[in-house]
Amino acid sequence: MDFEKIFMPFSNWKVVLLSFLGATTFWFFSALGKEYNTGIRYPVEFVFDRDSLVEMQPLAEYVDLEVTGGGWDLFRQGFWFGSDPILVEPENPAATRYLTRPAILPIVRDHLSQFQINFLYTDTLFMDINRRISKKVNLGIDSLSISLDSDYRIISKIQLEPDTARIYGPTSFIDTLDSFYTIPIESQEIDRDFDRFITLGLLDGYNISSDPTTVKVTFQVERFDNLQLPLQLELLNFPEDSSAYPILDDVSVSFSVQRSLREEYFSEDFKVILDYDMISRKDSTAPAIVMIHPENALEVEVFPDTIKILYRE
Repeated sequence: MDFEKIFMPFSNWKVVLLSFLGATTFWFFSALGKEYNTGIRYPVEFVFDRDSLVEMQPLAEYVDLEVTGGGWDLFRQGFWFGSDPILVEPENPAATRYLTRPAILPIVRDHLSQFQINFLYTDTLFMDINRRISKKVNLGIDSLSISLDSDYRIISKIQLEPDTARIYGPTSFIDTLDSFYTIPIESQEIDRDFDRFITLGLLDGYNISSDPTTVKVTFQVERFDNLQLPLQLELLNFPEDSSAYPILDDVSVSFSVQRSLREEYFSEDFKVILDYDMISRKDSTAPAIVMIHPENALEVEVFPDTIKILYRE
């Protein structure tokens, strides 16, 4: 068997490949030398002072257009060789809401001078840009919004250091701020004295910031216990002949108090009255009213809170 004749066609594969590559290269460079009409998407970049102005909505990143140009130029454009973005510089960005095709086209033609601009498909570039301003505000905490652990209460004044701040941001945001700004406390189920630096809880983005960025917040908390004490009623305006009298002489008073002070409260610290002049003629009852109680006793209630009045025959 003549192996040389069998494998001879395969020995010329290099020649065939080089011929193919040569023909392809010739065709490629020949094609690039011609002119073509084509649609392209070209990058744009808005130019403005981003320290004093804020972009409120995403700005356009491209314009779509049809051009006539040489193959080489279109090839470089297609593969992003030297595609510097078209710079759009509005005269008054905060007052300009859009740029229309007549305003955009000269900028595009000037930047893409190597092409003939046949048509600009992008007819409008919308803009939403605010001036960046600032406002000085007083700072505070909404104590009712603070998350405390069960039975815990705040027992001191809430201190903020500093108690004022200057907030920076776009006009549309700053104009909504009152002179008093409430800082949210994100901590949950607080069961110990609070002494932390917290942020002002401002919106993310839009170049919003504050000076200072954090505020020191301090306050004390303590657990409260529910107590109950027996108490003798004090009668007012009842008939001196005792022809009317309450069905009960004693009631119970319940209240909440700091755990550290629970041993300091006695029945003598409270006064509950039953006023005959407040009797209901419908059912012969009168309300039991707490007249005196210690300042630190909270949620003071009387049980029962109404007393039946009896009459002697």
